[in-house]
Amino acid sequence: MAGKQKKTGTRSLTAKASETPGAGEVSPWRRLKVGSIIFGVVLALGMALTLFGGGGGGTVDKAAPETPADSTPTSQAGGSGPGVKAKTVKAGVPVGYPRTKDGAAAAAVNYQVARSSPGYFTDPALRHQVLKTVMTSSALANQQAQDDQSTKALMAALGVTEQTAPDMVMRAASLGTSVRAYSEDTATVKVWMSEVVGVPTEKSKMPVSGSWSTYTLILQWQDGDWKVATIDLSDGPTPLVAPDQSASSTEEMRLANKEFEAPRYAG
Repeated sequence: MAGKQKKTGTRSLTAKASETPGAGEVSPWRRLKVGSIIFGVVLALGMALTLFGGGGGGTVDKAAPETPADSTPTSQAGGSGPGVKAKTVKAGVPVGYPRTKDGAAAAAVNYQVARSSPGYFTDPALRHQVLKTVMTSSALANQQAQDDQSTKALMAALGVTEQTAPDMVMRAASLGTSVRAYSEDTATVKVWMSEVVGVPTEKSKMPVSGSWSTYTLILQWQDGDWKVATIDLSDGPTPLVAPDQSASSTEEMRLANKEFEAPRYAG
């Protein structure tokens, strides 16, 4: 940024076409936006990522009428709502939510966080267990096929090897939720998330970068719990970077990833 020009509001990190090398081409990461795990490489004074989106592909049951819910964010950070907690944990994912608006919001946050861990990307067996836990029966096969294909391409693009996998940084935390529609059988929940991803090594193809995204999940009540039918993604809202802050070194990021536990689940 030039001089001391004051900046306000939010902005997208996506560079303008005239500023981006190969502007007419679609990068491998950006191409993954149509898949289940979405990584878009954007250039604007560095690299940033758009993480962990989805495709779903299930059929949404329209039998039960869906009424607009008030768009006021739920009261607790992370979107869990007052008193909402999962009953148990399955495949490492909190499950067993109440059949309420707050229950749907908590499920949306936790299911998206579950798809944002390093193990989800490096361990196919774990990934399949998580998907079987969180997806509707009609969406599962398509989501699993998309995630498997996209993950393989992503790991190759990031240059992740068996040796560098333990140092890979993949974290996501909810900044808030908004329940856009709700009935006893179907809920539409938007989750605003902050994400950090990359490999903190000197020769990394993707240094650790941050991004902000909003995910819209349609959930259905199935087998006594909320399950994900579809996931859509949009960029932002993205804040400006504080002018007195600069990116940490590779070594600082590596040590921080080992020192700090991943964000906790909501509720």
